[in-house]
Amino acid sequence: MNKLSQPVAARVEELLREQLEEMGIRIATLPPHVITENMRCEVYPDESLIYSWEETQLLRVVPEKDGEGNVIRWRMYTKDDTEPMVH
Repeated sequence: MNKLSQPVAARVEELLREQLEEMGIRIATLPPHVITENMRCEVYPDESLIYSWEETQLLRVVPEKDGEGNVIRWRMYTKDDTEPMVH
């Protein structure tokens, strides 16, 4: 699996925080066990990721690959984007 670079991982974290704040959840104030119990990341065979809080899908991260299968960029879709997060 291709790893997210540090800047991409930071952007994922930023988007997750924004999505949670829109739901009225201040992640910085929660104990770690609450975050662990409620945040989920599903990894699919095409290396895409779907992050969910409880039952709400927050963020879909999809790799865009070149002809050799190397990731050239990661596309990110929040729950507010028009493209559905169904995999």
